[in-house]
Amino acid sequence: MVFKHFFLLCITCFLGLGINSYAQKADIRGRVLDKATYEPIAYANIFLFTERDSFVKGTITDEKGVFRIARITPGNYSIKISFIGYNSVILKDKFLNTEKNDLGDIVLEVLAENLKEVVVKSSRPPLTYKVDRKVIDARSFPGADVAMDLLENVPSVQLSFDGKLTYRGDGTFKVYINGNPTPNGEEKLRQIPANQIDRMEIITNPSAKYDSEGTAGIIQVILKKNRLEGYNITSTLKLDSRGEYYGLFSVDKKGEKSGWYIQGQLSRYIWEKYSENEYQKVESENKVYETTLNTDHKNRENKSYIELGFNHDFTERDYINFSGYIYPSKTKKHNKSKGVVHESIAELSNVTDNGYDYLSELNYNYQYVGATLSYDHKFNKERTHLLSLYLDYAGYLRDLEERQIDSKIYTTHTERVGYMASEKNETIFVGKLSYKLPIHKNITLESGLNINIDDIPKATSTSGTFDDKGVITKFANEPLNQSVYFNQKIYSAFLTLETEWKRFALLVGARLESTHRQSDYSYDLNGQRITIPSKNNFTDFFPTIHLSYSLDESESAQLYGSYSKRIHRPDYWSLLPMEQYQSLYSYYKGNGDLKPAHSNAYEVGYKKSWNRDFIAAEVFWRNTSDVTQDYAQVDSSNVLMYSPENVGKSTNIGVELMAGVDVFTWWNVNFSSSLFSYRLKVDFENQHNTVKSLRYSGRINNTIKLPQSFTFRWDLSYRSPIHDAQRKRDGYFVSNMSLRKGFLNNRWAAIIAYNNVFSTLNYHTISKNDTDFYINNYYKEKPFVSLRIIYSFNNQK
Repeated sequence: MVFKHFFLLCITCFLGLGINSYAQKADIRGRVLDKATYEPIAYANIFLFTERDSFVKGTITDEKGVFRIARITPGNYSIKISFIGYNSVILKDKFLNTEKNDLGDIVLEVLAENLKEVVVKSSRPPLTYKVDRKVIDARSFPGADVAMDLLENVPSVQLSFDGKLTYRGDGTFKVYINGNPTPNGEEKLRQIPANQIDRMEIITNPSAKYDSEGTAGIIQVILKKNRLEGYNITSTLKLDSRGEYYGLFSVDKKGEKSGWYIQGQLSRYIWEKYSENEYQKVESENKVYETTLNTDHKNRENKSYIELGFNHDFTERDYINFSGYIYPSKTKKHNKSKGVVHESIAELSNVTDNGYDYLSELNYNYQYVGATLSYDHKFNKERTHLLSLYLDYAGYLRDLEERQIDSKIYTTHTERVGYMASEKNETIFVGKLSYKLPIHKNITLESGLNINIDDIPKATSTSGTFDDKGVITKFANEPLNQSVYFNQKIYSAFLTLETEWKRFALLVGARLESTHRQSDYSYDLNGQRITIPSKNNFTDFFPTIHLSYSLDESESAQLYGSYSKRIHRPDYWSLLPMEQYQSLYSYYKGNGDLKPAHSNAYEVGYKKSWNRDFIAAEVFWRNTSDVTQDYAQVDSSNVLMYSPENVGKSTNIGVELMAGVDVFTWWNVNFSSSLFSYRLKVDFENQHNTVKSLRYSGRINNTIKLPQSFTFRWDLSYRSPIHDAQRKRDGYFVSNMSLRKGFLNNRWAAIIAYNNVFSTLNYHTISKNDTDFYINNYYKEKPFVSLRIIYSFNNQK
């Protein structure tokens, strides 16, 4: 309640600043657009000169291509508009009076000498704060391989205990690509090559036009796009010392009204390669079980895919884009663990010891096919009056198959246990229709309808023992032929209103979502098929509001505030009520009664920019009900049963700081940090307590441009300890370096990177409850070196 009052007070204070705004002289504004595409050009340079060519003032355009220069002495001036790769425009003898001077739309044309080949270097800052989002410029991080690598530059983004992306504690994300939701979002982030990305946006308080899924907000990937004529060809080859390799290629051909592209990938990714020491103690049935495991892990994935697409401009106002992708061979995930296990069982005064070698192999295979279709009709050149349609379909070309075999290798024999699972004919469909209408010069109304469908006709799982030929025999206490039918449909509608008045901007919205979820569990018993149906239908209302106030006419300094309500629906596998083998000492069981988590998020912030330099500070508060975490309980002997549970309520209060500065023209430093208090009020079964922790994370990125087309990058980051209902993890520090060399006018580039330079990526995790079990893990990852060779050719004009 105190923070709510503080939040309202901050909003009131910065709204009140408008009362004392200073007296204006003359000011100018305008918008810079690409002549061929009529798309806004961000970060274009605007220079103001007197009649005698004396420089007066300058600024850059924002993401919408808009610029403002304020407090100018009335008179005659020349105005120069320029951007790398374009012909400059000079407006001579412009008389500026004491009123607002609107230059309207100014179009720039691609330089004539770029017709043979266009090589454009990024002049944008690596990280920037916008009113409602954090923007990562992909071209500023040449060491990144895929989209997921770019997220390492955001301080509050972390991987949870379960390997999921989280933000500011336990928040979860929904992934968008070019403004549209995408299924299997985190998997897509590990697929999209970084050199195809223009920028990534972290939208922590999204407006109502976006899905409400994700209690932390939206991760949006904006791909490079244009309708310039010519070829754009890129290819990448990477090798590293862990055994990872991949090859990527893309060819993009554009004509006057149509274009096509093809891209593909052949890879073997190494997600993790680390050593682990684990000690587990379980008290059950008047016995004490102690186990020590020393293992080496290597998790990899073999993957290939091909994607083709085309676009066509039916008219100057009607555009269509289509793409289809296929995995020509199965995607194969292979996790391998190898080590030594020692067991000790104490009962009264008797102690039994046992030891064996351990080998675990998990294979996970699937093959996908999918397609997307988008259509835009713009009623005006500015695209402020727009009708858009988006369709996305994905499904299995071959069923998903999963198998894990854990071998206990004794001197005389080998025992094999594990599980087999499958998903049959999953289909995912996303449809989106939106309409944007300017109802006044500074007022825009936008509305839309969405549908999301995920259908899995049959998911199966069998846990048991394996013979030496890999044939499974189910455990005696497991139901026969158990399976689940899962279907989830989400229907939604939204309405937003955006307006500007002088230095104020307001965006309000509302979203209504209706969820229909079915998860039917069935199995065979005494010759009959037993089905346990489960349905859950619910409707939620999600309001949003965003406010901003510019402290000067150029919008280089702003105050802003926002509120949004969000939801995190359980993933389907969290709902499947089937017990599945997980490791020698643990099982996993879904929870059909799991509730969605709801959050309310408030943010107040300030940002100030000087060309590429900026500083930003943000205060945030978020409370989440029905927080979902995997919860462990002793099942039998020394085996733990993990299941997702609604463990309680969480509150996050903190501050986030970010700054970027060009120390010299050749050295850019980018700093980001987050400090927040995390409180989890646990209210589950017999556990009623409050988990408190102060979390901090920080990162410093250094980019140094050296002679002879060399670029050196050095980043350092720290992640503080984290703590949830049953587990906690140490903090750790990590540093990475890379050196890039461009050849032949940067058509070719070589990048060598050294990851985990100081071998500091190591930490302990502890899992426990008050009475039954205690687990201590030590994780250590070794440094590794990678080499990338990149070729780029671009003669689009």
